Amino acid sequence: MAISVASRRFAAALSVLALAGCASPTPIKDLALPPVTIIEGTITKLDAGGFTLADGSGSIRVRAQLPDAKPLDVSLQEKVRVYGNLEGGPDRVFDGYVIRKSSGEQIIVTNPAPHFGFILQTSFK
Repeated sequence: MAISVASRRFAAALSVLALAGCASPTPIKDLALPPVTIIEGTITKLDAGGFTLADGSGSIRVRAQLPDAKPLDVSLQEKVRVYGNLEGGPDRVFDGYVIRKSSGEQIIVTNPAPHFGFILQTSFK
């Protein structure tokens, strides 16, 4: 039985709602491999594949590219929380799975990958 794209997106949205409820954001300077985590801050630069996010401890490029090259509905100086993880390699890039805007809107960039030790809780806040 084939699963439609809409069904997969709905399932992804439900899985995100079950993730990271009580977790507090990690300061950007303290990001490390491999755990999935939450960062928050202000968008200081936009580019085709995401944006740069800054908090009081530093800044990092967040990779957040929607399927089908749809534009990401965020703007400069907007405050957001991002659920994702730091990528390995020489460049510091945060791979964003879900972006939560200050309005409460959640942008699901991609299906969150399961990571060892991550506890499923309540909604991403």
